[in-house]
Amino acid sequence: MKARYCYAAVLAFALLVTTGAWAQGHKQFDDHDRQVTRDWNSQHQKHAARGLRSQDRLTPDLESRLQPGRPFDKDLRKHAYSIPSDLNHRLPPPPPHHVYMVIGGDVVLVDSVNHILLDIIRLH
Repeated sequence: MKARYCYAAVLAFALLVTTGAWAQGHKQFDDHDRQVTRDWNSQHQKHAARGLRSQDRLTPDLESRLQPGRPFDKDLRKHAYSIPSDLNHRLPPPPPHHVYMVIGGDVVLVDSVNHILLDIIRLH
């Protein structure tokens, strides 16, 4: 009987991982995400995407507002771009109603409903 419960638990865990349900709680970047993003960025430095180029850097005022837990306000959104698709495919899927974006040379995770910046990977 115990073997059935163990088998069911292992099967349920495997199902969560393979369907992406496990990633739905992924509301912060982990070390692996940071390394993948830095590796991707170093491979694409010569042809940086919008939002990651040196001319896309934020003013000191906007940069100071780019902090986890703070609002991702309209002024910041004006400088934000979609994350490059090849980088997006290397990261785990964001939770529902959350998006990855690039802004001012950084990669951010944003709650798209409440417009709150949840986490940031500083690349500059």
